Amino acid sequence: MKKVFSALFIVSILFAGNVTAGERLPLSFTGQFGYALPQGNMFETEAGDNMTRFGLSFDADALWHLQQTNYRLGVGFAINSAILFGADLEGFSNIGLYGLSLYGVRGYYRFFNSRVSPFGTLTLGLSQFSTPEITIGDTVIPSESAFNFGVRPEIGIEFGAFVLSVSYMLPMNYTINDLSGSAGSWQIALGTRISLFNRN
Repeated sequence: MKKVFSALFIVSILFAGNVTAGERLPLSFTGQFGYALPQGNMFETEAGDNMTRFGLSFDADALWHLQQTNYRLGVGFAINSAILFGADLEGFSNIGLYGLSLYGVRGYYRFFNSRVSPFGTLTLGLSQFSTPEITIGDTVIPSESAFNFGVRPEIGIEFGAFVLSVSYMLPMNYTINDLSGSAGSWQIALGTRISLFNRN
């Protein structure tokens, strides 16, 4: 799945690079980095202790904007990933990194064609939850992954090329071996949107 989305991004960039300066190509690209706050009982022990408390997030998309909506509505592909750091808990000598990713299609709406404007997005697709490698005494529990349908709404504001957003990857249920539970995250991110057309 990662290879498919990487190929789509590369094709979009190559296509954009072949457009002459005088053409108006309604494409935009976003990259954001931020803070991730885990949600769901997959991040808790049976005693209720948090196995992770924070992480880092990355989000990217490639969108085609519709002329019929004065380019305010866009649709395309998106990738969102969060790396959540394992906490130090009594009885565990080492807890690695949790992973939570979403590969999907995104709908985007920008409220104004001006330099400063609020926006909203909704991303739907395949979500992947990965447990960390955990060491308990001399026993090593390897990392494993599970998949489900993913939903991620986002709201934010754009200042020219800069983007500030808050999003919520809805906790979905995942089953790994005998362990079953929900995993999601809040994300606060800062980044940039590069448009290959004039929004004004």
